[in-house]
Amino acid sequence: MTAGSTRSDVRQRYGALVDCIADLLGPSAEVVLHDVSRTDHSVVLIRNGLVTGRSVGAPLTDLGFYMLRESDRRIETLGVYYSQAGNGKRLKCNAANLRDSRGKVEAILCINIDVTDEASAEGQERSSPFTEHYETSIRRVIDTLVRHATEGRGRELSAEAKVEVVRALESRGVFLARGAIKQVAASLGIAPPTVYKYIQQVRHTRALSAR
Repeated sequence: MTAGSTRSDVRQRYGALVDCIADLLGPSAEVVLHDVSRTDHSVVLIRNGLVTGRSVGAPLTDLGFYMLRESDRRIETLGVYYSQAGNGKRLKCNAANLRDSRGKVEAILCINIDVTDEASAEGQERSSPFTEHYETSIRRVIDTLVRHATEGRGRELSAEAKVEVVRALESRGVFLARGAIKQVAASLGIAPPTVYKYIQQVRHTRALSAR
């Protein structure tokens, strides 16, 4: 976000876009504007929030963190993908990074259309390259990602397994969230400096492989 910019600036800049899309697509389409300067309370505008059960003040989703992590690769939109909300609704989705004058992502616009009653939705959802979870607090976002990263690894994780968990979490951008290192450390039963060391190790390994 540019110097001196505020959350109200983001709402003013993109609010008409949110309303335009929501008015066109109707009540089955949730349109969400995330201000990424505060990922733990990123939702600053939302229309038809009953689709996923969220409201203003909800955090960035796990997929939103991934978009931020990959933003330097000039990801502008994810393209159409299918997901499922916690209330069981099947969703047809897309999301776009919105950049400031310097090219830095300042907001993310998301559209989630309820296609639960469409006969083809189930098969499309299974083939989607993305998964997304629509939580109402940043702690639940992180908990969900940790649960998926540790799934099938057993109750007692070796040091090597914990590094792999951190690798999986880092690849999804979870450590962009405020307090993520401390929360992940508590979940894995290790100290925050150890998580930080694992993150540095993972990033160093990735940088070497990219050469």
